[in-house]
Amino acid sequence: MKKLLAYMLHYSMVLAEASPKILRVYRYGNTLLVKHWVNIYQKNGLPGWQKFWIPVFGEWGKVRGPLLAKKINIDTQCPRSLGSYHDFEDPIFGIAGHWEQGENGEPVRVETQCTACELLQAATDNKQCHSDFCRFMVKELEQNTGASLNELYEVEILDLLVEGKDTYRFVHRINNQIE
Repeated sequence: MKKLLAYMLHYSMVLAEASPKILRVYRYGNTLLVKHWVNIYQKNGLPGWQKFWIPVFGEWGKVRGPLLAKKINIDTQCPRSLGSYHDFEDPIFGIAGHWEQGENGEPVRVETQCTACELLQAATDNKQCHSDFCRFMVKELEQNTGASLNELYEVEILDLLVEGKDTYRFVHRINNQIE
């Protein structure tokens, strides 16, 4: 069931990229999903997501990694290229961002606006829910996307808009390798 849902999440995103009409439906569906996730969190906290949704996000990452590698020509030995799934997904998810270089030369995805963040904040005042969504669900998706292409891949989330920072900051690396 989790793997099937992972495929559905991936291919609905691919369809949304291809059609403005489907993109509108996709984003509306995301609004409903965020409300669903908030309801689960309010009833069961993080363990409610750990039972089903975090594993689904992990499967989604594993499913989409190889498919995105072909679609956007990812170099699996380059951390910046491995993180280029942001370049594919961010416009679909309604995220604004750019790339910077970290202090150690590592590629850092900096996101300045996030629709999911806004939806979470509108759905609940629970700040821990906001943080847990990014630190567990988003992290699981991104980590598994990159690791499905290179087992030494790591993504680290430094800052979150939902925690009052000015940006989201995602550091991409391969086994502490600097690009």
